[in-house]
Amino acid sequence: MIKVNLLSPERKEVSKGKEKGVSLEEKKEAKFNVPAIIATVVLIVFTISFLYFSQLSNYNDKVKFLNDRKVKKTQLENVLKTLENLERTKKRLDKKVIIINQLKSRQKVVVRMMDDISNTIPDWVWLSSLNFSNGALTINGKALSNNLIADFIKNMQNTNRFYNVRLSSSVRKKQSGLDIFNFNVKANYVEKSYKQGGK
Repeated sequence: MIKVNLLSPERKEVSKGKEKGVSLEEKKEAKFNVPAIIATVVLIVFTISFLYFSQLSNYNDKVKFLNDRKVKKTQLENVLKTLENLERTKKRLDKKVIIINQLKSRQKVVVRMMDDISNTIPDWVWLSSLNFSNGALTINGKALSNNLIADFIKNMQNTNRFYNVRLSSSVRKKQSGLDIFNFNVKANYVEKSYKQGGK
């Protein structure tokens, strides 16, 4: 059997050359695509890692900032509690100082009042108790007669420091064979001289 080749030898070589050229270019493209893909993957991984660590650092900074704020808040709360305790202590001390000053002032008044009373007591009159509060005075005592009690009241009025002096009670009792009058006198006391009738 006879086979006839209709293609010329030159055309056949050209077609073979084209086939060989296409295969070489494809091989070159295949060789260049692998490194590009690897580089792209590496770049993506690097970018993701960078973003991750950047966000992680930012998160850690915020957590540290919040923890610092919590510590400062606790410290401020402790300072506020200390200030409140100091304020309460100061108020208590201020009240004590006021009370002490009032006692000192009253002490001066009481000393002056006792001196005035001692100058008004007649002979044969004895005081058994004395109560003084807010200017009001209550005196319990004993005397040998009602006239001596009257003299005592008159002497108190003459000092111009005792006012509204009044005899609340006078009871006669026998003691050791003598008549003893137990009396109760009430009055008000002012440190400055008191003038009756507003004079």
